[in-house]
Amino acid sequence: MAIGWDHPDTARYYEAFCRRHGRYGDANRALIAAAALRPGLRVLDLGAGTGRTAEAALEHGVDVTCIEPAQAMRRVGAGRVPEAQWLDAWPEDGVAFDRVLCGAGVWQMLPLDQTLRRGARALHAGGAFVFNVPSLYLGEADPPGGGRDPCLLELSSRLSVGRAPSAGAGERVPNAGEIDRLLAEAGFVSVRWSWRGRLTQPALRDWLKIPPLTDVLLDGLSADERAAVVDAAYTGCDPESWRWETWSGWTAWKR
Repeated sequence: MAIGWDHPDTARYYEAFCRRHGRYGDANRALIAAAALRPGLRVLDLGAGTGRTAEAALEHGVDVTCIEPAQAMRRVGAGRVPEAQWLDAWPEDGVAFDRVLCGAGVWQMLPLDQTLRRGARALHAGGAFVFNVPSLYLGEADPPGGGRDPCLLELSSRLSVGRAPSAGAGERVPNAGEIDRLLAEAGFVSVRWSWRGRLTQPALRDWLKIPPLTDVLLDGLSADERAAVVDAAYTGCDPESWRWETWSGWTAWKR
């Protein structure tokens, strides 16, 4: 049984991860810095989740509208960040923004060319679509970090023992060169940037407890049962291990 993003347990484990670890918060700060926000701009937060990107954007005096299709995530986000307007889908054509932001979510919005073109329609001329994604999702390997498991491979390996994925691979995320091309075809002039932080073994453990991330491997279990399986696998890992995690981002200006 897949749990997916629109489930209270997903919102619960996602928030627990964000409270305990800085992975998304640090990536959001890099995203916001690349967006060149200033007071008075109208910002659309695409795939807003529980409002972490919106929260960072609001510190710059902007007006934020959040799009989050998953009702469970949206309910938590609207409670956490009531200053933003919350929607379940794109606003009507003709409603234009100065920025469209997407923090750590565009990799799920495939085919990407359609998302980029829809983002372009939501922007004023001269506005920007700003998004980021872990570079590993683009096929770009990260350098090793430290500890006994400097690439953080052991936990996923232990979880996979005796289990087969329940579904085939989905659509591939375009690589960086393909994203550059898709942005140009959608009418953007883009600049690629990057940010790098540390991903620790404890952070990886708690990230894997977010239910949709194990839907293909532990789909017969509840969210809490999955968390227990992750914890059991973690006991054999080195808690001091970590690896570098590079995030690729694009600031794409609409012509």
